[in-house]
Amino acid sequence: MKKTIAIVLMIILLISQGAAAINIPGYEGGIQNEFTYKEVVFITGEPILMEGTLTITKSEKGNVGTETYKYKLENIAYNAALDRTVNLKDISIEKEGQKTTTKEIDKYTETITIDKNKYTVNKGNYVWNQGSVTHNTPLISYYAGDYAARKVYTLGRGRKVLATVEVETIGNLVGYDSPWSATETQIVDYKINYEDKETSENSWEGTATVEAAYNRTKDYSYAENIPSQISFNGGYRITEKEENVMKYQYDLPRKIDNKIISGRQLGMDTISLDTNPKIERLNIPSVRDVLGHQYEGELLLVASMEGLPLNSISIGPNSAITRGDFARIIAKAMDISIEKEEPSKRTGTGRNKVEPPKPLFDDVPETHKNFDYIEAVGQTGVMIGIEEPNFRPDDPLTRSEAYTIVSRILGLRHQAPIGKYSLGYNDEGNIPDWAKDHIYVVKMLGLIDNTDYLYPNRYLTKGEAASLMVNLINYMQENLRYDYMEGILNN
Repeated sequence: MKKTIAIVLMIILLISQGAAAINIPGYEGGIQNEFTYKEVVFITGEPILMEGTLTITKSEKGNVGTETYKYKLENIAYNAALDRTVNLKDISIEKEGQKTTTKEIDKYTETITIDKNKYTVNKGNYVWNQGSVTHNTPLISYYAGDYAARKVYTLGRGRKVLATVEVETIGNLVGYDSPWSATETQIVDYKINYEDKETSENSWEGTATVEAAYNRTKDYSYAENIPSQISFNGGYRITEKEENVMKYQYDLPRKIDNKIISGRQLGMDTISLDTNPKIERLNIPSVRDVLGHQYEGELLLVASMEGLPLNSISIGPNSAITRGDFARIIAKAMDISIEKEEPSKRTGTGRNKVEPPKPLFDDVPETHKNFDYIEAVGQTGVMIGIEEPNFRPDDPLTRSEAYTIVSRILGLRHQAPIGKYSLGYNDEGNIPDWAKDHIYVVKMLGLIDNTDYLYPNRYLTKGEAASLMVNLINYMQENLRYDYMEGILNN
């Protein structure tokens, strides 16, 4: 998809939709880190990089939200300044795990001064609306949206109108928010009509397309200690970083001394801005019986995240993992919050007596070592009971169950074919019907090895559980990001 940018303030529209954790800056585009906000304007027919501050405030009451964006930008070299205030209103409707949102302009003012020329636009000359839909799977939100706009800038000097510029915009966005990464990419097409009020020969038309992307990724790495006389050899760290990229191309008229000449001006560029990484060091597990194991690295990482007991010297990497222990790994690795309600004061009798909430599963009492984790993953729907209302927390977990759980986390079961199909395993007849679509998904995504036999009813070992979870983390970090960012920007 080609990238072009429109003259006349063609500023990338990066509007956060769907997942609230996506923190794309600005109403009309640009990129920012902790210190500065940047966007490019093209009023004079050449790109001018504006820098400054962007303040965002948001509020919500019921299903109605408001957003306010205030920009103060400048470019000293061009004697340029930008002052913009945007107020948006949105209405959201949630139904069966989906949320539809519509947004419209409520108030709008904008003034851009470049040298002695002033470009202005207000709400009366700007129509903009956007619609989006978010699908919330157990742990990942996927969303997409479309928007259309028409904006008219007035170029004046004093009270005299020198020109008007009408910009028509059609755009779309796609994104997701997962525990280990979040990405949004937008593609915006512009059509620009510049009408010179004094000399019609200087009127022109141009087209443009802009692609803009935001990504937040958490990554893990092992840091080995240099000193030998230290109580631990090294440990894992989690690094979180945000990246913003704008890519654009434009097809505009050629000008010399503000006069239109023959030919077209074609150009392209890329601007990026990253945040300072946030680093978290994980605890050092005491486990020793995983050293030299096939899945040593995966086991140590999961144990460092406390998915496996942190202080246990021996965890038995080749022993079967229980359903309760697997719930703990998921809760820790996917950062599922553990919500504990404060004990209620029991006062009075009958109607005035307040009872504590009932556990989700009858066979998982509050005294069970994995009670909190089972409750957490049960609330998300990632893991469900067996012969409900029982969970069987101490039963070993089968491979079919594990692959089904991972597929539920991703929420991509719909990608399995409809009707009869083959998975290509020699023991495919042993796969439970309820697991077949889920196994198709995890195999298609490369989360499990492509072998002749699946052994679907064999118990999953702790080493295999750690490997499966790290594969899932890697998929969120790399494959999802690529599909939504590089896969679009590099197309």
